[in-house]
Amino acid sequence: MATGRRIRINFIAQAKMFFRSPGSVFWTVAFPVLLILLFGAIFSNSGSTTYTLYVQDMDGSEASQGLIESFNQTRVLNIVMVDNETDASAFIKDGSISSFLIIPEGFEKAFAPEPYRQSTVLELRIDNSSATALSVAAIVNSVVQSINLHLANGTMVVGTSIQGVSEDSSRYNFIDFFLPGVIGLTAMTTTVNWMVGLQTRYRQNGIFKKLATTPITQMEWLTSLILWQIITVFLSVAIIMIVGIVMFDVHLRLDMISVMIIVFSSALFSALGLIIARFVKEEETGGVAAGAITFPMMFLAGSFFPLESMPDYLQIIAKVMPLTYVNNGLRDAMIFGNSSGAMYNLLIVVVLTVVLMIAGVAISTWKQD
Repeated sequence: MATGRRIRINFIAQAKMFFRSPGSVFWTVAFPVLLILLFGAIFSNSGSTTYTLYVQDMDGSEASQGLIESFNQTRVLNIVMVDNETDASAFIKDGSISSFLIIPEGFEKAFAPEPYRQSTVLELRIDNSSATALSVAAIVNSVVQSINLHLANGTMVVGTSIQGVSEDSSRYNFIDFFLPGVIGLTAMTTTVNWMVGLQTRYRQNGIFKKLATTPITQMEWLTSLILWQIITVFLSVAIIMIVGIVMFDVHLRLDMISVMIIVFSSALFSALGLIIARFVKEEETGGVAAGAITFPMMFLAGSFFPLESMPDYLQIIAKVMPLTYVNNGLRDAMIFGNSSGAMYNLLIVVVLTVVLMIAGVAISTWKQD
């Protein structure tokens, strides 16, 4: 009887402790629900997912138009036509294009009656690090094989030459696409969680009231924290790069632009953590608040999946998330060697950093804390 009573009392105590801890409730209840909802939204419409294929028609014949229409009829490929005068290599590099098809001049000869029929080869340039591009290649090959079956009972009349989007793209694979996303994700989670935890702990312990009596300003204090976070983020980046090189033979560039993106993303997410912490009163709820902001970005900002593989409405949401531009910038700099694209994303990250830092300092009031 006494044993049952002790078990019941301890059971009730554990239940009370569980529901008094928002973090426990979040990771036990809200986290799996949110996980299901996010992945359900991403993959539930997998049948309607479309992939973008840029096409340059150098033939301009009825046959080439028929091929393009065949691609459209798959309802999986979104065809974007590129002018014949455009330099394909420059276009691919400047736009970080992952799938580009060139229909060669003389393509229509493959449809001529025997003995005038001539074999022709389509040139498909893909980014080997993109799972989406590999899907596009498979679809293009399926359409081409259907044409061969129709024209010559399966004999190779129309072929496909698959090349990398750049001279070194064949060196890359999906893990190379994945690692820049992990770096951006690490910069976000490390800085946001640390900043929120520190802020709430200082507020509870009354440290902010003591800081208000010292000469240091809030901007100076925030700057010192950001500098430390930059160091910790680069330590994580070094570990990620070492593991990637040793375990997966990754080939990534770490140039000045990518370094600047990492620096400013550390500052950006530190400032975001400062803002989140302003609305959190207890240290126990800090992790929940940070997770509520960072978790959606983790899956919707292109860290793990190409954005084009998601439904359109999720792509729109992703465009307002700071991590999207961090990921895009790192991939442009570290994989594609696209300096203009990387600089564009870096500029957005810099602007967001300045805005969030000013906002974070403006809403923080040490005397009240």
